[in-house]
Amino acid sequence: MGCDCQVLVLGGSPDLVRFGEIRVRELESAWTRFDDNSELSAFNRRPGHWMAVSQDLSLLLWRGLAGYRLSDGIFNPFMGAQIRSVGYDRDFSELDAVPGDSGGAASFAVADSDVADFVTPLQFMRNRRLAWLAPGLEFDSGGIGKGLGADVVVAELLRSGAAGAMVSLGGDVSVGGLWPDEGWRIGIEDPIGRDDQPMNVVLRDGSVCSSGTLKRRWRNESGDIAHHILDPMTGQSLKRSDVVAASAIAPSGWRAEVLTKMAVVGGSKVAREVIARQPGTALLVWDRDGVVSTIQ
Repeated sequence: MGCDCQVLVLGGSPDLVRFGEIRVRELESAWTRFDDNSELSAFNRRPGHWMAVSQDLSLLLWRGLAGYRLSDGIFNPFMGAQIRSVGYDRDFSELDAVPGDSGGAASFAVADSDVADFVTPLQFMRNRRLAWLAPGLEFDSGGIGKGLGADVVVAELLRSGAAGAMVSLGGDVSVGGLWPDEGWRIGIEDPIGRDDQPMNVVLRDGSVCSSGTLKRRWRNESGDIAHHILDPMTGQSLKRSDVVAASAIAPSGWRAEVLTKMAVVGGSKVAREVIARQPGTALLVWDRDGVVSTIQ
């Protein structure tokens, strides 16, 4: 998944950690868009056709569509062609990475008219495990895959006999079952890079995920600096938000992933509106001056 992964297990067989590692690798091999042989790549090559999909890919697509609907299109996982066009066409380790900064354009908040026409990008016949992608679209797993993957592996570890489990995929964390001490202590890295501002949350159940425009940045073929959070209106790297990073606490990793993207793309106004209608969730948001705010 192009990141460091952690699998921690309480109780159960010692083989469960190895099982968790295998499942992470299976999900990565099915969901990655950086391998032409992955199931997701094969699915993206046949838009406009009903395709048989595995249980793992069906879940990824289903949750991606749920996030798209939940956000009214602010979170848009159907921009695979656009993310490739800005230069993110291979693993991040192979790109010409550049350090981030928090400067940039003025703030904005997404209004109803700012979101692209709301269409049905994906259809399912779930009882037959068939999926249909609208012509001209490609599904990008990058915005939701790590949080969802952590959800999947934690649930499967618990079903396989673990008393408790914590899975972190690139810092997107899900936990379930029993917990050590007072709970799983999860560190949140300051996206501005300040070592004097450590943050921790204690989870007994649920997830915490982070995203922003300051980390995965690269110089594309034209020499411009790009990052992986796209503006759904332009298909280009986002420039017009007052939020540069967000961390979300939610009952599931896939939902936390969606909330972080909504906060970063939509800005602080959307972030407040999102949390107001999502019980059991909270956000940490960083603005362009590095000021962090809690929304709950």
